[in-house]
Amino acid sequence: MRNDSEALTDSNTRETPCQAGEKTKYSSGRLESKPIVDASKPFRAEIRALINWNGSRGMRTALWMRNSETLQNCGSNPAANDPYGELDILEWYSSARAYAWSSTHASCFYSHKRSSWRTRVFAHRLEQHINRQATPLDGEWHIWAIEFDGQKVRYYLDGKLIPVSHYTVDDNTTVDVIDRSRTDESGGYPSTMPDEDFAKLNVNRQMLDQIFRTKGPWYFILNDYAEWEDKLKPPRPTDNFRIQTTLIDYVRLYQKN
Repeated sequence: MRNDSEALTDSNTRETPCQAGEKTKYSSGRLESKPIVDASKPFRAEIRALINWNGSRGMRTALWMRNSETLQNCGSNPAANDPYGELDILEWYSSARAYAWSSTHASCFYSHKRSSWRTRVFAHRLEQHINRQATPLDGEWHIWAIEFDGQKVRYYLDGKLIPVSHYTVDDNTTVDVIDRSRTDESGGYPSTMPDEDFAKLNVNRQMLDQIFRTKGPWYFILNDYAEWEDKLKPPRPTDNFRIQTTLIDYVRLYQKN
């Protein structure tokens, strides 16, 4: 692009680095459903997806859900404790192709350390390999699934439960629940916390009801994008950049009753 006001079009799109006097910008794809998930009762969702990595650094694929609460108040109000809800069925980063995160964000607060919003969160991770080379998750079809039974959230990769890796309660409390003193049958470090327990996040029943019921219905978001923060190692404008796609075979929702 010659300047910030120039529109992104097929005519100014290229895979090679921009020339002198031009600015590099990246576009991303995002698909949102209507608010269709009634989280006041149990549900299960499945997404069959294929990540076609373009070979560039700084790429992320995210398949997730959220409620109607925003993070705006938590980003500015030091007294905030809001019923924000986000369920990351999959977050995949090109910097760690063999690993993927699934996370439950249950309420937000103002972070004095970051001077911004932060969430109370359970982070799940399945691939804790140390004894053998882990297999990249891109390039093949996988089924990512989420279940909510009214009490806790569970995530699955191709039918296998993804356990909790760590959880964050506040600015000063992040608890790692991976047992690094031993390995499991797959050659990875096992989790000591296969299931979530919202009490550990100091999230009570009333807050859970607000997150899942009052601030519903929930909706799906499917997106691919290039990182922009330096800490996440965004694409280099001096590198070639091919189009990346994530193919979605289906999104299935099973709702109780």
